[in-house]
Amino acid sequence: MNDTMLGRFYRRAAGLGLLGTLGAVYVALIGIVERFEPRNIVTGYLTLGLLTAALVVFVTAYRATEPPHSWGIGPPPRQHVLGAGVLAAVIGAAGVALFLVLNRALPLDAVLVNANDRMSEILGLGLEFPAGALALLGAGLAFGVAAGGLRLLAPRFRGPLIAAVVAVMLVSLMEPFMRVVLLQLGQNAISGFFYQSGGLTVPGAIIVAGAVLAIGLANSLRGEAVRERVAEMPADQRRGIQIALFVVGIVFLLVLPQLIGSFLSEVVGTVGLYILMGLGLNIVVGYAGLLDLGYVAFFAIGAYATAILTSPVSVLGWGLSFWVAIPIVMLIAALSGLIIGAPVLRLRGDYLAIVTLGIGEIVRILLLSDALRPWTGGAQGILQVPPPEFADIDFFQPQNLYYPILAFVVLGAFVAISLANSRVGRAWNAMREDEDVAAATGINITNYKLLAFSLGAVFGCIAGAFLAVKLGSIFPHNLNLLVSITVLSLIILGGMGSIPGVIVGAFVLVGLPELLREFAEYRLLIYGAVLIVMMLWRPEGLIPSAQRKRELREHEDDEDQWAHQTGVPTAMPAVERPGP
Repeated sequence: MNDTMLGRFYRRAAGLGLLGTLGAVYVALIGIVERFEPRNIVTGYLTLGLLTAALVVFVTAYRATEPPHSWGIGPPPRQHVLGAGVLAAVIGAAGVALFLVLNRALPLDAVLVNANDRMSEILGLGLEFPAGALALLGAGLAFGVAAGGLRLLAPRFRGPLIAAVVAVMLVSLMEPFMRVVLLQLGQNAISGFFYQSGGLTVPGAIIVAGAVLAIGLANSLRGEAVRERVAEMPADQRRGIQIALFVVGIVFLLVLPQLIGSFLSEVVGTVGLYILMGLGLNIVVGYAGLLDLGYVAFFAIGAYATAILTSPVSVLGWGLSFWVAIPIVMLIAALSGLIIGAPVLRLRGDYLAIVTLGIGEIVRILLLSDALRPWTGGAQGILQVPPPEFADIDFFQPQNLYYPILAFVVLGAFVAISLANSRVGRAWNAMREDEDVAAATGINITNYKLLAFSLGAVFGCIAGAFLAVKLGSIFPHNLNLLVSITVLSLIILGGMGSIPGVIVGAFVLVGLPELLREFAEYRLLIYGAVLIVMMLWRPEGLIPSAQRKRELREHEDDEDQWAHQTGVPTAMPAVERPGP
């Protein structure tokens, strides 16, 4: 790295430091820091409010320690890695300290309502002015050294360390869930040892971090050897291990509602509905590559079809059993997928997204309109939707409704995996890559697009059917654009085309916010921030499919290799690369 590159490297670090200042001040001024402050991460030492602002500064400092891939250079010398991290973190912390000075000198709270003394106290590490502002500089220095040191660690050590820190945060935030589970098991002593005042105790945090770190290091150092040993096992032995793990997983899922109680069973049931929708939209977007922003239309059709068929006060008044109505709803779903998919067959990309968005809004407005009021009830919706009936089981109870939702989720995952590994799945993959080439190879684009829309609609309508019986009524206000955005976001977060990714994305974007309902007003802001971070650092998702990961990473590796060999940055548009 020459002097010119070093200058650019440090200027970029300084710019990221300023970005850290703006981010930390922004989350403070919109009230996140003060609103999150009552939630403990490590009781007595670290709160969620302070952690939010600190993470912004630390993440920008960590980003500053790595030069962009487009520069076409290798990693800088160690001293410059540390220097860039310290520069970015100190500038970020100094900017926050300057903001505290301005907040004390000027009446900012007259315009910015959250610029109050409490906010200044939190940002100042709980110290009085000016000690808090000075302490921020020391904290910035520590953050910079930590960011640079983390970058210099070998990846096999860096990954487990990051996972350990994230695990402490997640286990602490899941305190409402974990405490209930431990109390249900009669483990009051363990609950008191790990949790206090809504957060982890210091010993609890150390144990969680140590356990995750040990598992991560074992996987990094010995994981490949273990996987090779498993691969060398006889097929019957491997199959036996897989069956044993499957049985353990099924048993855990079956006893889960009895462990977590009624409220958390309600949360898990809601997550199950979004997993079903995610599986359906994953077929449309992840497999076939059709960007659908109106998926809530199928969710609404399933909910209203179930309500009309089963509610005794609906216009039909049939009062069918849920189990009789669900096949009819699935048939209606398939037909609705064909009807909605047919007009958009020739559209691609952004145009398809805009049209499907419009279709979703049309369905919602029709449900509210006077024209369909005799059927849908307009804004008043449809009431008295009965729950499923089976052997005198009360499915109004969340702990009981959990089981049919689980059954359909397992069935849906099986169908989705089977489709992905079939000839149909390969045809969808070809369409996603290039429709023209796929058509030239003999794939009937029209049929496979309609098939994707129909199957995706079936999953969405089943989820809507369970929403209707879960609530006992259905209203159009529950079926807005945010449902489509949430489902698409969980697919992007988990990994498009990945079934495990859909499940993880649903628990992160739906389950965790349900446990943190006191912060519901910031949900969309957090969604946006999570998606930005994922697009920048892990575009393939948390648990990507092997093909998706290979597509993205091989492209990046090819660009980096070409840049290192030629010394020409890949971002320079004037340079024409040599052909193969």
